[in-house]
Amino acid sequence: MELKIESVEWKRSRIDLLYPALQRGVLVKVRLGGNLRSLLVGQLGLDPDYVTKRIQTAFLNGKPVDDFDVATVGEGAVLTLSGALPGLAGATLRKGGFYSSMRASVSYAKGVEREAEQEGFITVRIFNILLRELAPALLSYGIFFPQREFLSLVEELEPADRTEYLRNGGGGDKEAQERGGDSFVRVQSKE
Repeated sequence: MELKIESVEWKRSRIDLLYPALQRGVLVKVRLGGNLRSLLVGQLGLDPDYVTKRIQTAFLNGKPVDDFDVATVGEGAVLTLSGALPGLAGATLRKGGFYSSMRASVSYAKGVEREAEQEGFITVRIFNILLRELAPALLSYGIFFPQREFLSLVEELEPADRTEYLRNGGGGDKEAQERGGDSFVRVQSKE
């Protein structure tokens, strides 16, 4: 079955409307099989210093990641990114932090297998200070929603914003929505 992908241009000035979706998780099409650092720097175009200094907490498939050069990103992975979290929990979850040894049994460990480099989807979730900082880069790269999920997102918008995105092609393919989950919306900012 061939996936149908509809494209919608999102105004960069309205990225804040996507914050709830970015916290829940959005799909991103990437080359799989590489490490987390190569994904963030090489594919998403983030500055290497930013990745090292600002992304203080990362989870890959629910496991805290200390070494971005070891964590391998595979098909269907869920990547959660955050700045420093407060309190003891934050100190324990922070990559390479003093208390990270307290969570050794639940931390990400290098897998034996490495997937062949191919394209696929992962889910990316962003929290706290990183939300404002990473949302523009992620939107420039392009994020994907299943058709129904995008239509639900548009329905949650204020009437003026909803009308604008429906008029600009964000209304979606009603036939695809009725058929099921074989249709996606690619949302991207070109500003």
